[in-house]
Amino acid sequence: MTAPYPILERRTLNPAEKTRWLGRRRHRAEDLPRPSAHQSLVYRIGGELVVDDGRIVPTDERFLNATNVSIVDMRRDALVVASLRIPSADASYFEVLVTFRCTVTDPVAVVSGGVDAYEALQGHLKAHNRIFELGLDHRLTQVNTVRRLVSAQVRAYLTHVPARVSGMQARFANVEVSSPKAIVDFEDDVRRSTFAHRLDWNELEYLQRKEMSTTAHSQSLESGRRDHELDLDGRSHDHDLGKTSSASAQELEIEEWRHAHGLRKASTEADHELELIRRRGEVARSEFDKNVEMINGDPKRALLAAYAAGQLDAQGLAASLKAIDDSAREHAVRDAVQERESQLALRAASLEERKVERGWQQEDNERRAEQERRRETQKRVDAQRREKEAREDRLRQERMEREDAQRIDTMRFEMLKTMTAQGHFNTTDLGGSSLFAEVMHMPQPEVDDRRAAAVDGRFPSPEEIESGEDRSGGVLEEDE
Repeated sequence: MTAPYPILERRTLNPAEKTRWLGRRRHRAEDLPRPSAHQSLVYRIGGELVVDDGRIVPTDERFLNATNVSIVDMRRDALVVASLRIPSADASYFEVLVTFRCTVTDPVAVVSGGVDAYEALQGHLKAHNRIFELGLDHRLTQVNTVRRLVSAQVRAYLTHVPARVSGMQARFANVEVSSPKAIVDFEDDVRRSTFAHRLDWNELEYLQRKEMSTTAHSQSLESGRRDHELDLDGRSHDHDLGKTSSASAQELEIEEWRHAHGLRKASTEADHELELIRRRGEVARSEFDKNVEMINGDPKRALLAAYAAGQLDAQGLAASLKAIDDSAREHAVRDAVQERESQLALRAASLEERKVERGWQQEDNERRAEQERRRETQKRVDAQRREKEAREDRLRQERMEREDAQRIDTMRFEMLKTMTAQGHFNTTDLGGSSLFAEVMHMPQPEVDDRRAAAVDGRFPSPEEIESGEDRSGGVLEEDE
């Protein structure tokens, strides 16, 4: 099972808690993932996704309100392999492996879409139905032909219709068709069988040479033994006959020479026969190797070789060659039809891709408009909140001012009550009247020059008015 990409992990965060009575709220350390240098954290805060750019501190209010966190792999050119199984002509399948180089460009889009690169790329390849028809005319043994067809088709498709994954950049890297396991096992068995036959052949050839050498050695020993026996017989005969006639001795010598010559001739013929057998084997093996090299997998050359060897007549050769030409023409026509269908499929896929691109562009515009509406809504909410806070501050200030004014008025009223109870207002006291008017928020009484000359709230006596002086030593002005 392949590791997930590009979202490596998704985790739900527990609500932030206070660790101490007077401490601030914090997430528990075991709830927070620890990303590597090439990884990025994306938090879900309410209905918004926020990327941790390194400036979010543990006490940030947004961070404390996060409910989910995802770890996104930000490596450049990460290799992602998408696999497909395409059917073959013998009720089996070929396995196609397509490699892409992927780089995350927008982690927010990746997390919001829940992107799985393997599923997205595999779905993009499965959208091209022509890929699944490439192996229908070929058996597992024709895997090399299927490799060329699949490579050309996938490269053409991804060139005209490149893979698009939300928040990612996916570039085509390579395509390959893995060797079927049955063919690999078969070729291994054939290879082992070939090696075993070669070992048996070498062993047989060694035993044959050993037998030939043993036979030659036995014949040489037998010839030497016979020569020795003849020599002994000749000497014994010479000893017994003594003085035989020269004619008889010459005939015996000739007979002995003939016998020895016959033995040497028989040994030479046996050696020659063994040499002929060995050379015939070498010539046969050499001819077989030359035939294999000359044919080189070409059925026409194999037919011509069979015809030259007399294993096939002229009528059979003509029929076989005609069948091969007909099959080649059928394959050429089928390839041309497939190529035409591939071009039509690519055009249709290009049109579909344009339609999909327009749909993606529209979705992108709608997403941006939605984000803009959310930002405007948030701005309005923030403005309303600030206006409400300012209004509440003004009302609070006004209430405090009213309470202070009421408290001062109460204190003044209590003071007037006390002064009234003490008899300060029994006489015409201008200072007390002014104070009473101020407390009751009434107009101030009019004061003439004489009353204005009162000192410390006391008016001058009639004697002081008649003399024109007051106790302070001043002179009172007379009325006109």
